[in-house]
Amino acid sequence: MQFRFCVFLGVLLAPLVQASPDDDWALLGKAAQVARQQALSGSYLHQIGSASETFRIQRTVSKGKVRERRVSLDGLPREIIRHGDVLITSAPDEHSLLAAKISSAKLFPAILPDNVAMLADGYALSRLGSDRVASRECQWWQLKSLEAGQRYTQRVCLDKASHLPLKWVTLNAQQDAVELFSFIELDDRAPRAKVSVQPVYPLSSASSASAVKAEEGVGSLEIKGIPPGFRLLRSVMRKMPGNDGAPPVQHRVYSDGLAVFSLFVEYAKDAKPAPHLTHGPISVATDNEGEYRLTLVGDLPDAGLQSIARHLRLVKKS
Repeated sequence: MQFRFCVFLGVLLAPLVQASPDDDWALLGKAAQVARQQALSGSYLHQIGSASETFRIQRTVSKGKVRERRVSLDGLPREIIRHGDVLITSAPDEHSLLAAKISSAKLFPAILPDNVAMLADGYALSRLGSDRVASRECQWWQLKSLEAGQRYTQRVCLDKASHLPLKWVTLNAQQDAVELFSFIELDDRAPRAKVSVQPVYPLSSASSASAVKAEEGVGSLEIKGIPPGFRLLRSVMRKMPGNDGAPPVQHRVYSDGLAVFSLFVEYAKDAKPAPHLTHGPISVATDNEGEYRLTLVGDLPDAGLQSIARHLRLVKKS
């Protein structure tokens, strides 16, 4: 009887031991690594609202260096190539090339940041139920904003064997999916043929996928009121097209590891804030701070982005 009680007690306590926060974050960190480094081939769906398209992806890894190619199977023709730290977008015309650059902002399944620990400043991590995606068993995980309404809720279903993200869903406050990625078919073995990293289309653009050091000293204004968890990625001064006589605009990019927003600070005395806009997961918010207009664009809920805009303060550097 005592033995049976001990076994029963052990069964009750086992999930509590397995679900320790540190272990959960460590597993998510492993998922982030697998999502970038595991050899694979397959196809996946990307959906924003009612619009959807599919991509074919192939990836090999040799001596730690990734060779990856993804090609659109419908919609505008384009391809995105990753060779080590170099990211290449390619397309037959300028319009399709712009679409390729936009698609390269989120390279599913590698959506999690390299350092998942930074997410703990803005999200609570929890386990949900099991599911089946692309004929594979997976476990749902949820990243929910610590401050209600400031960030979207993110859910990812991780392969139970390899921890590879098989499906990713971004949810708004009403629990509606505003963006979705999901494998349709997947082979987690290396492709038999060598993955070519040469663009097939006449137009291409290359950039480095490695981290860019933020330039804190750029601009004459210091930004106060950035929410906890968001870190400055880069800061530059830009001349706006078609307005050469105007002062340059300060452009700063912030990220919490998942969400990214751009902040544009421009001199615009007596300017009225523009209307708020939302398209899929992307929102646009404006606000005035003294003689300056603040414009924010990012994959954050409209209410969250408006809140950030209202709380920002500009301080002139001495």
